[in-house]
Amino acid sequence: MPESVDLLASISAILIRDLQALRRSIEAYPDDALPWRQPPGLPNSAGTLALHVGGNLRHFIGATLGGTGYVRDREREFSARDLPRAELAAGLAATEVDVRHTLGRLTTADLQREYPLP
Repeated sequence: MPESVDLLASISAILIRDLQALRRSIEAYPDDALPWRQPPGLPNSAGTLALHVGGNLRHFIGATLGGTGYVRDREREFSARDLPRAELAAGLAATEVDVRHTLGRLTTADLQREYPLP
């Protein structure tokens, strides 16, 4: 099924594009405190979003499908504060590597299997 491979390539491209955009946004803050400010009316700061997106993708794609060994700390994704922008950006870059590697090697047979988590 070539459509499955094309679909994986498209999903990967979209995730990579959005991870890179989020990383650029984090890096564009003028100091390390601003990504942790919670804008009025929004439930999470940009720093929390970066941690949560990275943790989610590294767990569900990298570790579960790709066997990367990543161990998620979901509680930390929502409780960590005041991490430097460089650390947030590095986490997003690592997420990009996991997504690119995992989705790049999945096969049509892999896609036909039941997802290993409930």
